[in-house]
Amino acid sequence: MSKELTREEIQAGTQNGTKKYENLDFLGKYAMYMGVAQLLEFGLKKLHQEKYGNTLEEMERWTLGRTKKELAAKGLRPDFIHFLESVVEYRNYIAHEILANFALMRSVIDNVETNHYSKDERTLDKAILELEQLIFLFDWTNQNNAW
Repeated sequence: MSKELTREEIQAGTQNGTKKYENLDFLGKYAMYMGVAQLLEFGLKKLHQEKYGNTLEEMERWTLGRTKKELAAKGLRPDFIHFLESVVEYRNYIAHEILANFALMRSVIDNVETNHYSKDERTLDKAILELEQLIFLFDWTNQNNAW
């Protein structure tokens, strides 16, 4: 019988994962998020290699979205794929839009101090929570061989 994961364990694991973002400014959070997303992408490719046989070299140019599609096609846990879809969407927005929005806002504001909690900052914070929750679930599922 496999161990069941509790809501409290997920919350604690997610909170532990978000500690590395504390005291970071917007650009620091952005950089940390992108790095962690890259680690997740590599971990998923490694999982694909171990379960389904592709080499890391064959998957080198796969994006996070492509990796998700390939894992879904192979029948990886649908609940995990569902959570991963949201992370892929956030990652794509953050990688392609959020930094440009930040630069544009800074050029318009031009050295004006503001404590405004922007929509992009809120989006990044939500994306961080989802990414760290998925990382926790990925690690737990790997450790418990629950794929």
